[in-house]
Amino acid sequence: MCEIQKSGVYSGSMISTDSYNIQEMSTKQLADLRAWQTERLEAVTSELRSRVEAEYQNNKNIMSIAKKAGVTRRTVYAWVKE
Repeated sequence: MCEIQKSGVYSGSMISTDSYNIQEMSTKQLADLRAWQTERLEAVTSELRSRVEAEYQNNKNIMSIAKKAGVTRRTVYAWVKE
């Protein structure tokens, strides 16, 4: 397993920023870490997209949705269009 060093909290949110000493990791450990991070990113993006679509259905302003979600207006339009 990889060694994780806690380095603080990200700008007031509840997300902790874990830092990994990637220089000391094996190729297999790096591949596993990348796979795990990709899986998490896909899950979080899917949930975020669902919430953006729900807010859009409730007649929310595209600009305010994009700002709140941390994405561009173009991304919001693409997500609600599909």
